[in-house]
Amino acid sequence: MKTQIVPYQKNSILERMHGKTRGGISAGLAISKNNIIFFLLSFLLGRVSLFGGLMPFGLAFYAAAITSNANRFLTAAAVVAGMATGGARTELYTALTFMVLFSLFTKLLKNSAEKENLKHAALGFVSAAVPQIIMAWLQGFLMYDVLMALLNSVLVFSMIYIFRRGMPLIEGTKKKGVIGNEEMISVAMMAAISLSGLGGINIFGTSVLNALGILAVMLLSFKAGPGVGAAVGVIVGLVINLSGPATPLVIGSYAFCGLMAGLFRNIGKMGTAVGFILANAVLTLYINGSTEVIIHIKDIIPAALMFVIVPKKVIEDVFGAFSQETEASKDKPAYSRRIKELTVERLNNFARAFEELSKTFSEISQTKIVAGKQDISSLFDRVADKVCKDCSLCLHCWDRNFYNTYQVMFKIVENLEKKGWIDESDIPEYFMERCERIGEFVRQVNNVYELFKVDMVWKNRIGESRGLISQQLDGLAKVILNLAVEIDGEIKFKSDMEDVLLFELRNKGIKVNDVVVCENKWGKYEVNIFHNGCAGANKCLDYIEEVASSVLGRRMVRGKNECIHNYRTGMCNLKLVEAEVFSITTGMARSSKYENQVSGDSYSFMNTGSGKYILALSDGMGTGQAASSQSKVAISLLEQFMETGFDQDTAIKLINSILVLKSDDDSFATIDLSAIDLYDGKIEFVKIGAAPTFIKRQNKVEVVKTVSLPAGILSDIDTELVSKNADNGDFIIMVTDGIIDSFKFEEGGEQNLIKFIEDIDSINPQGIADLILAEACSKCKDKPVDDMTVLVAKVWKR
Repeated sequence: MKTQIVPYQKNSILERMHGKTRGGISAGLAISKNNIIFFLLSFLLGRVSLFGGLMPFGLAFYAAAITSNANRFLTAAAVVAGMATGGARTELYTALTFMVLFSLFTKLLKNSAEKENLKHAALGFVSAAVPQIIMAWLQGFLMYDVLMALLNSVLVFSMIYIFRRGMPLIEGTKKKGVIGNEEMISVAMMAAISLSGLGGINIFGTSVLNALGILAVMLLSFKAGPGVGAAVGVIVGLVINLSGPATPLVIGSYAFCGLMAGLFRNIGKMGTAVGFILANAVLTLYINGSTEVIIHIKDIIPAALMFVIVPKKVIEDVFGAFSQETEASKDKPAYSRRIKELTVERLNNFARAFEELSKTFSEISQTKIVAGKQDISSLFDRVADKVCKDCSLCLHCWDRNFYNTYQVMFKIVENLEKKGWIDESDIPEYFMERCERIGEFVRQVNNVYELFKVDMVWKNRIGESRGLISQQLDGLAKVILNLAVEIDGEIKFKSDMEDVLLFELRNKGIKVNDVVVCENKWGKYEVNIFHNGCAGANKCLDYIEEVASSVLGRRMVRGKNECIHNYRTGMCNLKLVEAEVFSITTGMARSSKYENQVSGDSYSFMNTGSGKYILALSDGMGTGQAASSQSKVAISLLEQFMETGFDQDTAIKLINSILVLKSDDDSFATIDLSAIDLYDGKIEFVKIGAAPTFIKRQNKVEVVKTVSLPAGILSDIDTELVSKNADNGDFIIMVTDGIIDSFKFEEGGEQNLIKFIEDIDSINPQGIADLILAEACSKCKDKPVDDMTVLVAKVWKR
């Protein structure tokens, strides 16, 4: 269970309100401040009733209190007094008997220290059930009475288990500086349920329960914010619903009022009170459409006056532990590092598990299964079972002349392997003369052999599929390992630069609240600047970029999201990133093989956001819709994998395995990938069955090509990575086979295309793509032999 770190002093709640207690308080029945708290809670919880008479809360609190340091006689008296004033009659007999039995049981089992909470809850269940079962027996042992007795006992069991968690907080005996969620929930439930004990008490027409509930919402909204205010509003609404007739709408009303009170807390206590009142008024007009308020104003006004009168120091002392803004509640670096270490360790464990699974599938994946002696013997047995089993000569052939019969069978297998089937001419004459069922024998041999071949084909398919699954698991393991490495990497915060940048921005007249400067895993700077909004004018952005670039010594520009405005706070979050050295401008031209038919080529331009620009081109098998479907699958998967953070090699192998596993026999597609690093200009080319790529430089054209089959043919492919460096003004030209084939109509083929690219004078990528496509169409007299696509990317320095 997650815990919240809060500063905690070894004082009770009441002591934190009034200061340190003075010494000299005697033990026994002396009325200490802790005893006052226990007395009030015991009295109020004793008054609360459920389901027409059940009073389990006072009993549960007594059991939880006496197992701590509370005075048992004072607590028992308070519970009995509360039950009596709450209308209890026969319940008093249950309470008194419960207290006697529970005290006796705890005395007898006081040496048992194992699972204290569960043990005391179980003792409470027994102590509550015994007197109620006896009462039910005296009244005739009706099933209703028994069920109500068991229900009351279960409630006592549950409440003891919950209330015991919060006892150290009330007593002030908690020594650790960590308050767990269980303890906070326990105290909150005790406080909320005890409030319902005030139900029905009115002072001058004001409900004490409602007023105190509203006061609690205002106090916690003011101290802990709108989230806690809304949560407390839900609890208060539930308590009011529990204590008397109320609609479920009340619960939502208190929650909304707590939310609005928290939003107005920056104005001060008066703002919190006004926020609560305004929220109630808005809900009244919106839901009721009249002046009949949901939460009565006669309950709100006294609560608001008490809230304004309470000193801030008292609020801080009492509710400081629940504040979300205390320094100690912030995440500490040591805890953050430990969480990161645990996360990395778990990811590494997952990766190792997937690697082991990959090895297991690889070991059991035989891609080519050859028939052995055992398979041949099985084939013989199946034929003999179908033909010879009830033959009169079976004993003679398969027992006395076993060796000769097997020799005949092996000769038959040789003919099966040569022709794929046999007839009577393939059977030795001496065997035909002896066999009475030669026609049936030949027919069954052919049938069984056909089944045998089908079985071998499927075994090979299964082995191949296991190999593909092994590849996918191995790729997944690599991705998880890479993610673990990224998480384990230290983010370097530049605190010295933050101070300088904050000072310089304020000197420029920009109202900046905070600045965060960090260095990401690629060694590039990122800056987040929180400043007052300018209502969309964006007048200050250029100044901020200029100052940040000057302070950091690197050219900083706005990120993709530019300035994110928080309308609630009026603040803007401007993210600056280190400017990329290179930019990419692209162009594309394509034509299908047949007019008015879908092209089988697919392409993509994509900036990954991590300093890399991806150009991808895929040519599906054949033409038309089927080819388009194959290439679109390859490109869409490639886009998804690259955006997710897969490396090129893993992404392409996963795509290949997916295409192989598709039901179509001809699900093939080429993959042509160019990844450009926008910081250093390095280009990585990966080609799977793809046409050459051309790099047009100022004075020459470089050709990048590899030899491989398209994806989806072989279950295992090797990717070859080719690296080049791009300079300012270089063009990367990617084409499909249709372009290359069109230039082969004339002598020279590919060299003609290279010469044509060299002679192009245009510096517009789209113009170059159009020129290459037009020339290719003219070479084949406007009758393309295949779909044709040209991608052109110009690399230029900013």
